Amino acid sequence: MERDLAAKIQFYDLASEDFMAPDCPLAYSLPEMREEIAELLKDSSPDEKSLMRLRRADRDIIAYIKNLPDDFDEDDPNQPLEKWWWHLKAIKEGRFPREFLPTF
Repeated sequence: MERDLAAKIQFYDLASEDFMAPDCPLAYSLPEMREEIAELLKDSSPDEKSLMRLRRADRDIIAYIKNLPDDFDEDDPNQPLEKWWWHLKAIKEGRFPREFLPTF
């Protein structure tokens, strides 16, 4: 399971690099990717390298949130605020409570 988690984190990290480009089409799949990782984290202990990659990817996504496509309309109000990745549009628009964003 750790190998699967490491692979998903690696792909998420690569997707976060693409997110630095304006109107990245991968933005539409970021919430689902991050949710899969969160679920896998419940049952496994990733290595430090994978955790560092995950933190870097999260940081990059938040740092480049301005590149979220303008037509992105996939925030899920049914998801808790702790799962910030379901609230990307609210983050972009400055409506998301900062205390729920990860700290780096």
